Amino acid sequence: MSKISRNILCPCGSGKKYKKCCGSKMVSKLEGLKPGIRMKGGVGFNDEKNAYVAIVHTWDNIECIGIPEEWQSSDAFPSEDEAMEYYKTNIRLSLEKMMLDQKKKNPGIETSHKKLE
Repeated sequence: MSKISRNILCPCGSGKKYKKCCGSKMVSKLEGLKPGIRMKGGVGFNDEKNAYVAIVHTWDNIECIGIPEEWQSSDAFPSEDEAMEYYKTNIRLSLEKMMLDQKKKNPGIETSHKKLE
């Protein structure tokens, strides 16, 4: 997926330009998510909301050994496709930035973010 231009209409449907909408809130989209050594993102069904949400699984090891910590976005969607589009246009970009920042702070560690297509 290509990078979203800041001057196009936001994919969330607000009618605002991306830079004035979700593009300005990218970091806040990951509120409560702690960086890990290995992270995988995607979508899942939230029974309480009866809707699909973007999720990120985080491990403290590169091999994905053990039970991951699961983070869920606060935004919910009626379909899996809509949740995945939200993940790709909002969460993925913020997650990639988070992982780059983590790598800069700790240059000796190996990190991995599995990218869904």
